[in-house]
Amino acid sequence: MRVRVATAVLIILAALVMVTVAVVAARPSGAAEPAASPSPTVSPTPTVSPTPDRASGALVKRARRHRDRARSARKALKRVRACFGQRGPVRLWKAPKRSADAKAWTKALRKWRHQSADWRAKVREGVAKMRRPGGSGAARWWPAALYCGWSPSLRGWFCYVVQRESGGCPQAVNSSSLCWGLLQLAPCHWQSHGVAWIRDVFNQLRLGWKLYRGSGASPWAL
Repeated sequence: MRVRVATAVLIILAALVMVTVAVVAARPSGAAEPAASPSPTVSPTPTVSPTPDRASGALVKRARRHRDRARSARKALKRVRACFGQRGPVRLWKAPKRSADAKAWTKALRKWRHQSADWRAKVREGVAKMRRPGGSGAARWWPAALYCGWSPSLRGWFCYVVQRESGGCPQAVNSSSLCWGLLQLAPCHWQSHGVAWIRDVFNQLRLGWKLYRGSGASPWAL
């Protein structure tokens, strides 16, 4: 009985071996093992660039108002510096395009506001220097004369008359004729032209220029 069982087991094992050999022989040579499926890749999250804020109409209008003020201040400073024989101020800050963003227009507004304040302060400083030039003599009043409209070609004549009439003193008064100031203007002159405050040196120079344009050198007996 045992012999029969052992014989049956051997037959079964032999059959299994033969089946395995047959399967291996039937497999084609060089066949590659099935490739493993690739792991899915994670795509990066797209970054959204911030869109610049468009300048509002109110911002552009306010900026342009400061630009106009700065342009006016630059023109005034250029005039003052020309009286002293100096060059004009730097250029006005360049205006951005209307389509520019709010940041560009805000920057321009601040630049124009700073230029306007700076140039106006220098205008006041220059005018104050004209009113009180310091020193002595007639030539120190020439920048003020230019500022009041006198022609540059009259520098020599102006300095001669001022030196002869008042010695360069804007508060000089003739006790007999009551002529006043740098150019010794007679009361009939400044009263007829409506000059209420002849003590002001600019009023003296403006009236003197008006008299010269109308009558030449005759008011000074020249």
